[in-house]
Amino acid sequence: MSFNSAKGQWMLTIILLVILLIPNLVVAVHGEELEGFYVKKMAYLAVSAVCLLIPALFLKKKFYFGTMGIFSLLLAPIEIASIYLSRTPTPFMMMDTIFNTNPQEAFELLSSFWPLVLLVVSVWVGYFFLTFKFVKNETFFPKKLRNIFLGVGASLLLIGCLYFFTLARKLQTSEATTITDNLIDMKDMMVLKIHKIFPFSVYFAADDVIQYRREVKERSERVKTFRFGIQPKEDDEEEVYVLVIGETARWGNFGLYGYERNTTPLLSQKKNLVAYDRFVTQANLTNNSIPLMLTRANVSNAEIADSERSVSEAFAEAGFRTSWITNQDVSPFQERIMRNCDDAVVQDNSFTGGYLWDMDLLTPLDSILTRCDGKKKFIVLHTQGSHFRYNQRYPAEFETFKPCIDNSMDHLAVNVSNKSLLVNTYDNTILYTDYFLAHVMDLLDERIGGSGRWAMVYLSDHGENIFDDEQELIVHGSLLVSDYEARIPFIVSYSERYRERYPEKVSQIVANREKNLNSEVLFHSLLDMADIRSSVLADSLSVCQEGIKSMESTYIMNGNREPVLFEFSRLDRMKR
Repeated sequence: MSFNSAKGQWMLTIILLVILLIPNLVVAVHGEELEGFYVKKMAYLAVSAVCLLIPALFLKKKFYFGTMGIFSLLLAPIEIASIYLSRTPTPFMMMDTIFNTNPQEAFELLSSFWPLVLLVVSVWVGYFFLTFKFVKNETFFPKKLRNIFLGVGASLLLIGCLYFFTLARKLQTSEATTITDNLIDMKDMMVLKIHKIFPFSVYFAADDVIQYRREVKERSERVKTFRFGIQPKEDDEEEVYVLVIGETARWGNFGLYGYERNTTPLLSQKKNLVAYDRFVTQANLTNNSIPLMLTRANVSNAEIADSERSVSEAFAEAGFRTSWITNQDVSPFQERIMRNCDDAVVQDNSFTGGYLWDMDLLTPLDSILTRCDGKKKFIVLHTQGSHFRYNQRYPAEFETFKPCIDNSMDHLAVNVSNKSLLVNTYDNTILYTDYFLAHVMDLLDERIGGSGRWAMVYLSDHGENIFDDEQELIVHGSLLVSDYEARIPFIVSYSERYRERYPEKVSQIVANREKNLNSEVLFHSLLDMADIRSSVLADSLSVCQEGIKSMESTYIMNGNREPVLFEFSRLDRMKR
């Protein structure tokens, strides 16, 4: 059939429209919100089709398909990937991740998905070839068909208004509720639904990220003049406090917590080490978790992280030399802190000549401990930990649990049938974390233990899903926040001289290890460990104090920066 004939042009139009609707079809089939609701699926597709065709009322056919290809089809992989990962239209989380992704990460991801990349590029090339080669530059709708489309669109709008108005009336049953209130609720519900229709979902998510970053920048201006009002410590004894921020380490895979595999053989032999058993994160994405961890912010007052300084800067006010050593990508929040540190070391592939091993962080750590001025030091080590791809987080000699995933396997191998391979590979990352942490403690003992006191805190930014239950979730950042993302390791270690100097603090650190806590306690606990007294320190949030309360519930920020209620009773049902 020739595309130049009238029949051929209609066939070509249908083909191109179907291509444009592929993301919407994927949402209808696999979207969690529409699962099992066949009427809603049909309504979603009908509204999607109407929204897709509205510009065709005003544009010539060739220009329409060219424009929609640029502003819709090129964004389709984002929506499809979101459905694959979280079964929801593009959320804030995914768009924020895209904004933060550097070229190296993007290349690594795309190269492992190369069959899909090839398919997507082929669809793009085919679509634009058909559009510019065969589509005639004529009016899209004949007059009769235009009137039919307008009638269908108006009918769908009327049905939608009636449906959501009725829903608003049912939800608002107070006698004080007016018809105007119901109309406003109806409008809000309809706008919310439009936000979930592709390509609007992608554009609104991008707008949310841009707006959020603008607000962060405005709040950050206040940080420049912010001070905690902490007075420098007066004693002259050498003391070092080290915070190790883990990555994607989940509680259940640590041998310290009763896991069937001995993934922590070295930590298990360490004395003066306390492992907290019932500890959860405040957010299941790194860029959300770390600001809540390092400042006085919590999920209910997250904006504090952008308007107050961090625990590192609180130590600086107390007269400590501060350092930040990382092999992670540096977020704007972390960059802000690093600018105020005395030492900032960022290791990348050009520094190591290969993969980024956490053990490589010991070289700059040793240098700071032995060569830098100042008897009082606060040091942050931000590690690669167990970040996916798991097999790239440890050297070959740590491949203890086999078989594993390897570099010959692309991201398409991340499926439930390969769960055992993923768990084996993940457990090897924990084994390497054990090795790294033990060596950090050994180095502190070697450099500081004879002349001063030290303490170290390790916790992860969040946990990880590895197809653990019927939800079949993988990685992290889910909107519901699973138990496996929430529960994280929290470990406190200290030297003999620290125990001798602060016996009451050590006694409480041990006594509090079974309490239900979250990462909000980190800021206050670190300052209290160093015996830095200030009005900003809350004893009720320090593991060094008897008064710290065991929580019954807390809020955890999901990938969309929304608070999700988490009951600590959920921890009792988790498998080790």
